[in-house]
Amino acid sequence: MPADYESLTPGQSFPRVEYTLDAAAVELYVAAVGATHTDHVPPLAVAARAVASLGGLISLPPGTIHASQDFEFNRLVPVGARVTCQATVVRKLSRGPMRMLTLETVIEDEAGQTVQKGRSTIVLPGA
Repeated sequence: MPADYESLTPGQSFPRVEYTLDAAAVELYVAAVGATHTDHVPPLAVAARAVASLGGLISLPPGTIHASQDFEFNRLVPVGARVTCQATVVRKLSRGPMRMLTLETVIEDEAGQTVQKGRSTIVLPGA
């Protein structure tokens, strides 16, 4: 069951999510955004897949806004690679009726090397 905003605390980590960046998923991404690639997964495809894999971890009510996102790309990932994504709550802040949540994601390859890091801030409507 997804965690709700009230139950989250800064420093809280979610269970690691593992997935394979298979050729079919990469082709769907490339077709959707018009990207080009060779035998490596486009870095933003890795990030998009990470965000999708974490989607069921937090309950996001209607009216939630994805306010910002920053990425740090460290290395390319070959098509077919298996990666692990770990998400952590960095900040939780309430301002009037709006609630903000900043999450950090770290994506590692099979060798445990960091492929990329990202921070996303979402704004949730008040309860």
